[in-house]
This record gives sequence, structure tokens and C-alpha cells, in this order.
Amino acid sequence: MKVAAVCDFPYWEGRIGSAVRMESLCQSLAQVCDLSVICSLTISSQYQAGMEAAPYTLYDRKALKNANELDPGPPIAGVRPNRQVTVNGVKRLVEAGGYDAVLIPYFNRSWMIEHIRPDILRIVDTIDCQSQRARSFAAHGLTPTFPMTAQEEGVAIDRFDVALAISDEDQNEFSAFTDTPVITAPFRLAPKPIYAARENASEVLFIAAQSDVNNMTLAYLMEEILPLVRRPLTLHVVGNVTIPDSCPDHITLVRHENVSDVGWIYRSVDLALNPTYAGGGIKTKTLEAMAYGVPVLTSDEGARGLSDLLPGELVINDKETFAYRIGTLLDDQDGRRRLSEQIIANMQAEDNTSWTSTLALVLRALKARQKEKEQA
Repeated sequence: MKVAAVCDFPYWEGRIGSAVRMESLCQSLAQVCDLSVICSLTISSQYQAGMEAAPYTLYDRKALKNANELDPGPPIAGVRPNRQVTVNGVKRLVEAGGYDAVLIPYFNRSWMIEHIRPDILRIVDTIDCQSQRARSFAAHGLTPTFPMTAQEEGVAIDRFDVALAISDEDQNEFSAFTDTPVITAPFRLAPKPIYAARENASEVLFIAAQSDVNNMTLAYLMEEILPLVRRPLTLHVVGNVTIPDSCPDHITLVRHENVSDVGWIYRSVDLALNPTYAGGGIKTKTLEAMAYGVPVLTSDEGARGLSDLLPGELVINDKETFAYRIGTLLDDQDGRRRLSEQIIANMQAEDNTSWTSTLALVLRALKARQKEKEQA
């Protein structure tokens, strides 16, 4: 089975959650199919060697331009001029390459594949359940980037032959409003434990990019939780999230921006914190800390899709208990070591790639049904 994953962002940089998800998905898919990735951007020399070692073939902007030059054809009606090279190139690479299916990361990349032949199966990686996210945001007076009702999301998924859900929670949501097969493809990172439980622990971490939810979460942490922690702490904030104007007197704030490798930061801290109470999907900041073996104190929302891997004592929803647990965990060196080891053991024991076999079976069944219809 030949599958082409199509995207329009530099996922190889791994700077945002959707990029990390894309690479994780491709690594898993390459185990069960002949996978290619077609990206509308040019890969820089900095990442070239890494992509050449990937278990799939990468076609970047240069390949799309070459495909257009070899078979230019007339402009595709209805496609914006700045998208002609991408849409034409994807169409030619996929159709000439004999691909059975194409995959896009989320609905808003549909424009990249809508002109390929209809017999080529369409797969969408949903990333989040947007209708669930919209409900969560609305409860806090926020509007997500892609606001959707369940009915609207069902219509969007129905345009695809297969949908991938990032967690069982999302899969259950989708199954209520679409007949399209929905397969849970859990978002996971390979464990790379570097955590060392130290005495005299006082270093805590919050990682987030700029967004309304992340801004709200950091404000909640600094203005309502940390004032209740009656001890000096150093709070490391990584990313371009907005930092509140005020900081508790007993908190030393250290800002890290434009960090290309966060490994050294995770190695330097004692706890990661993610007290988020709005949003959806799997939180990369929670998952990444777990992969490094760093105990991460979070909430039900922060543990969404990860609750089977995260010890229950690290999931807290009220600010008083959250603040109390920060203190008790920092005082308990052996407890932090035990939690770190338990998280890594849980991640290593989980079979998180079995979904690829299910997807392969579904795709083969759909192709067989296509042939039956053609022969009827």
C-alpha cells in the first residue's frame, strides 16, 4: 500500500505540537506502508541529513516545481495563483506515483488534495476534536482557531474515507456524528529519560507557545497557584507565551525563548507544570515532559489522552491542592524518582503502533470495495 502524507509546514523542525505529531505519525506509518511525504516548503540544509535518514521518502518544494515543469498543463480553475505549483505538483506526484491513499494533517489542508483523482483514498488526521475544543473554549469565553459544531465537524469528516483520532476520547466524540471509520492513532513520543531526582529541589517548568489558552494557563499558574506555594521557587518559562505583569515575590522567573533543544532544560528542572483547564486534544507540553521522565503536575484537561500513562497523583484540578502538591513533590526526592520511573515504564510498555495494522486493513478493504464497484 502506497501512501502520501501531504503538508504545508516545516514539520521536520519539530517546533510546534502539530509538527511533532506529523513526524510521529509518519514514523509509525512507515512501518506498514510505502510512505512518502510531500511538503510544499523547501527543506533547509540544516535538516537535510536527518530527513535522508527517515524511513520514508520526502518530496519538498523542489520536487513539486520539477513535477510542474515536466508536465505543466493548464492552470487549475479555482486555485489561487500562489497555490498552483503546490496543487499541480501534488496531483502529478500522487497520480504518477501510483499512490493508493493520501493523508493530510487536519481539514484545512484539503485544498492540497482536492484535485487528485477520486479513486485515491483520502485520510485526515484530525489533530483535535474541534467541536469538543469549541465547547471547552466557550465555557471560558474563548473562541478557537477553527470553531465547529459537532454537526459541522461530522460533515467535514464525512468527506474523507478514513479519519485518525489523536486519542480514544476524541474517537468516541467523532463516532457520535460520523459514519466514516475513525481509528485512534495516539500521539506519542519515544521515551528518552534524562531526569535526575535531586535534593533541595526548587526548579519548575512551564512550556508554551503564544495562544489565548496558554496565556490564560500561565496567568492562572502565576497569579492563583504559585502565590499559595509558600517557598522560594525558580519558574522556567519556555516559549513565546505572554507572561503576566506581576510575579509573586518568592518566585524567580527565568524566560527562555528561541530554544532549539529543550533537553538541557528538562534535565535542569525538578517538576513540569501544566494546570490547563481549557482546550482539547493531547497536550504536547504534558507528553514531552513525560517522554523525558520529568514528573509533570497537570489537570484532567492536561492529561487528556494520556491518563493511562500518567500516575493519578499527578492529576489535580483545584488550585489549592495543586499548590500543595508542588511543595510535597519538591520535598520528596524518592517520590519524584519513583514517579519518573513509573511514567517511563508505562510509556515503554504501551503498544502505541497497533493502530497502523488496523489502518492498513481498512485501506485494503476500501480499495477492494472500489474494485468490486468498478467490476459490477
